[in-house]
Amino acid sequence: MKGFTLIEIMVSLVILGTSLVVLLGLRNRDIAIASEANHIVVATLKAKEKMALFSLEKDKDVFEKTGKFSPPDENYRWEIALNETGFPNVKELSVAVIWNEQDRQEKIRVLTYLKQRPSP
Repeated sequence: MKGFTLIEIMVSLVILGTSLVVLLGLRNRDIAIASEANHIVVATLKAKEKMALFSLEKDKDVFEKTGKFSPPDENYRWEIALNETGFPNVKELSVAVIWNEQDRQEKIRVLTYLKQRPSP
């Protein structure tokens, strides 16, 4: 007798169907991970940009500010804070970028320390 029996065909279809469902689930997870990674990269670049723009300003007193980025990045907002440290002429600059992803709020924070020239 040549060919496959009905049971062999049914078993192979069950195996094929199960593997397709698993592969589709993995693909959906891959898309979610790629989206999250993209948000992290964009937010990090935006934080570095905000930090660079602030470093060009002359007046650097202790403060806290918030705002939104302009389009096409209007889904991101920023918080910037310049705080005193325990060292003279050294201040901590903190830039946070916040965005909403699904039902939760995500945030990255970039810190640096600025050495300021003593006042004459």
